[in-house]
Amino acid sequence: MEVSDLIFADYAATNERGKFTLVGAGFTEISTPKVPCVYPLMFIFMRVKVTKQDIGKNRVEVRLSGEKGAIFKADGDLVVSLEHQEEQHIPFSFQLVNLKFDQPGDYSLEVRLNGDLKQSQTLKIKLINKGDSANS
Repeated sequence: MEVSDLIFADYAATNERGKFTLVGAGFTEISTPKVPCVYPLMFIFMRVKVTKQDIGKNRVEVRLSGEKGAIFKADGDLVVSLEHQEEQHIPFSFQLVNLKFDQPGDYSLEVRLNGDLKQSQTLKIKLINKGDSANS
C-alpha cells in the first residue's frame, strides 16, 4: 500500500468510483500578518494505491503537526477487497474548518499506513507585513 498523491487544496471532493475534483490545489505556504491565525477552510486530498497484497483491513492515519504537536488528526480502517483488478487507487479528502496555527514556521502533514510513514508534505506558515498581499 502506497500514497500516490498528498495535496493541500482550497476544495477537494471524491466519489466511490475513484473520481476526484480539486480546486486551488498544490499550495505549500500560507502567508499571514499575525499569529495565531485561523485558516477558515482547507482540504487535504490523498490517493492510496492498493494491490492484492493489501486485501483485508488496513489502518490509515493522517496528522498535521507543528512544533507544539498535532493540530489535525484523523484515523480509521480501510478495508480493501479487490475483485477483478491488480491494483486500485482510492481517493480520500479531509475538510479542515477554522484550523488554528499558533506560530509561524513549518508544519508537517504525515500519512501512516499500517503504522508505517508513507508520505509527508510540508506546509509553511509565513509572517508578512500588513502592506504585503497574502497568498496561499
